[in-house]
Amino acid sequence: MKKLFATILCSALFSQVTSDYTFNTAESVSLAGANVSNVGGYWSLYSNPATLVDVTDSKLSVGSSSILGQSFLKQSSIGIIVNKFNKRLGLKYTSFSVNYSSKELLTENLIGLVSAVNLLKDKNSSLSLGLSANYYMVKYGPSAGPSGDGSDGLSNGDIIGSFGVDIGFLASLREKNRLGIFITNINSPSIGRGSSNQTLPRKIQLGLTTIPNDFMSISFVVEQLLGSNNPQYRTSLKYRINNIIYLNTGIQINPNRFGCGIVINKNKFNFSYAYLTHHVLPGTHQFNFGVNF
Repeated sequence: MKKLFATILCSALFSQVTSDYTFNTAESVSLAGANVSNVGGYWSLYSNPATLVDVTDSKLSVGSSSILGQSFLKQSSIGIIVNKFNKRLGLKYTSFSVNYSSKELLTENLIGLVSAVNLLKDKNSSLSLGLSANYYMVKYGPSAGPSGDGSDGLSNGDIIGSFGVDIGFLASLREKNRLGIFITNINSPSIGRGSSNQTLPRKIQLGLTTIPNDFMSISFVVEQLLGSNNPQYRTSLKYRINNIIYLNTGIQINPNRFGCGIVINKNKFNFSYAYLTHHVLPGTHQFNFGVNF
């Protein structure tokens, strides 16, 4: 029963569709979420969509992790970015599931279409806009019931859906200083029926990145859940050792978390690994693999 209680609690806290779980790629995990104004890449589909304008080729990526190191809290993602005729479009799919004793208690999926355009671009500055249209799907498994063994609980529920829109902005000056703004669920979507209906979390991220040289970038980010007076502060450092190996690290305050990771680029392939601590529970390992085409 203790493990079952922990499963349900963790699913409520960390599922990426009905909560505000931020760390869904190795890039985000390694930088402790401080990547809203970084140079775009594979992760742009899941964070600030405006950074998609930085992508110069087409990309395919897949990712996987067990949140908090728990095998029953599985998260996975797959994304594709197509860059043709100077038009950048992306398609993403993310999945989160909770399984206990071979029973699927919760399944959450997201399908999103992402696009970005330059509103202004000259030799000294640029301004871009990005949009992500997301369809959320949630399905609950059978409940334990009064007896606790499922014999008198509720059966599997239907799939519940909702539509949300994310918007992002990115401004840069002389390719050295970048300002990013990202707002999730700007249309205030809700999911569920009757008394179980809930408004999906809305949050805003404001980030500043400075690139003092060709091998390092430093970022500062503030994240605020709308309707809350409890902001999170993050800072991160990206360091390029050579043309193949990159090191990432980041810190979050409120609550205190530390992230680190490594990125390996070889020819057209990309491998990323990241680890993020938790102030109470075990840490999270995240893996991502990508290919350019």
